[in-house]
Amino acid sequence: MLISTQIKSLRQYFYPCLGGTLGGISVSTHFWLVFMPISLFILWEGSERKIANFWWGFFFVLISHSWLYDLHPLTWLGFSWFLSLIIVMSILLFCAFLGGLLVYLWGLLVEMILWKEDFLKMKVMPLTIKVFFLSLTWGIGELILSQTPFFWIGLGESLVPGDIYLAGLAKWIGASGLCVLQVLIGFWIFFIYGRWRRKLHFKKIFNFGLLIIVLLHLFGAITNPIKRNSEFPVSIWQTNIPTREKIKIDDEFIEEKLTIAQEYALANKAKFLVAPEGTLPNNFFLDKSSRVNMLAGGFRSFNNELRGSLLGFQIGDQSFTSFIDKNRLVPLGEKIPRFLDNFSKGLSAVGGIQPGSDSRFFDSKFAPPLAVAICYEISDGLKIRKAINRGAKLIITSANLDPYPTKLYNQFLSLSRIRSIENNKDNLLVSNTGPSGLVGNDGKIIQLLDLKTEQNQIVYPNFSSKKTFYTKFGEKPILFLFIFFMGLNIFWKIN
Repeated sequence: MLISTQIKSLRQYFYPCLGGTLGGISVSTHFWLVFMPISLFILWEGSERKIANFWWGFFFVLISHSWLYDLHPLTWLGFSWFLSLIIVMSILLFCAFLGGLLVYLWGLLVEMILWKEDFLKMKVMPLTIKVFFLSLTWGIGELILSQTPFFWIGLGESLVPGDIYLAGLAKWIGASGLCVLQVLIGFWIFFIYGRWRRKLHFKKIFNFGLLIIVLLHLFGAITNPIKRNSEFPVSIWQTNIPTREKIKIDDEFIEEKLTIAQEYALANKAKFLVAPEGTLPNNFFLDKSSRVNMLAGGFRSFNNELRGSLLGFQIGDQSFTSFIDKNRLVPLGEKIPRFLDNFSKGLSAVGGIQPGSDSRFFDSKFAPPLAVAICYEISDGLKIRKAINRGAKLIITSANLDPYPTKLYNQFLSLSRIRSIENNKDNLLVSNTGPSGLVGNDGKIIQLLDLKTEQNQIVYPNFSSKKTFYTKFGEKPILFLFIFFMGLNIFWKIN
């Protein structure tokens, strides 16, 4: 009896940990079709147990954000090896704990709404209302998190590249809607499993759900083919300069490399050149006038504050004449508490920067209007959507993902592709060590450079004024449904 109790107790911990792990893996790999539905099934299956919800969320974030460990060692910033390890592990474990806490709170809501009675025998209408409300709550939760510094990638973005056809629905419902759909699919599997175990009829539910999923894939796969433009060449420069070495590199080295990149752009008749985040030092001044129009990631001083920016140089300029500052800053990595100044530069090679305007709309004067995401900002779909509604015809994403591993590159690429699908816009990517290239308006990769190599390349982005349903209406339909189903839940409870 004692052994049986211990095995049962072990299973209560093992399965939610496994579910969170599978979900975390699926976020950064190509295994969505296998791992994520199983992960969400395990989440629903254990949702009546508070501790199960916590461990699912803890391991989901621990695995999906494990790239944070690659910050170590921070010895190049003045920390000892041991202190560096403690700092990095503390950041990772804090993020995992926060993820566990949020899923725990969602589980409390599930317990209050769903587990008060035998839901396997509930009537279709009240059960549908409850499950839709709980799924929408998760989607709204990810939407709220996407507006805070404590968010990188969620369920909505995890569909790419695992299921690009279902992800095609983002042009209608955005990443939040994709998140809701996945939670619903997880419940569908859980519900069928529960009825099968009870030896209740489930074939009609299985067939109906399968039909809906097939139709959603077909609907998501429908695209309006756009003829690729070959008349607007843009040169991208993947610099491949390790972050740990940037503090040793002088302006002369950067100008030398920049001259080579400009010559390549000129030779290929590029309309402008794009260089990644952090390429140019603070208030960089060219010894010779720029020979091409250029957008280069760098830094600028404003009111005695340092800003990370995308800087615009027109032909003939020696210093930038237009700019867009980075608004969303990585906690500790870029925006640093002042008490860390006593120990080192903090966790940033530049000692911390300040945010600029929250608008992502950028008119450089030498290119069509752009929606710009600088690194971390690619996870905020709302601001990119606002920029496109202001007239942006192309998304440009500039980043520096060094020294992180391939797992983070994959997540970054997934986020970039979802932003393209949501808004029917090409996304031009330029990163220090990759990924760099061009994502089409349908989220498919048109061109991608090899990771961790210095390379110059010409890409041919399309500039489009067309807007999707999501671009026009954003999260309003999801918010409306959330309020609607919340009202139905209250009404059903009263009556």
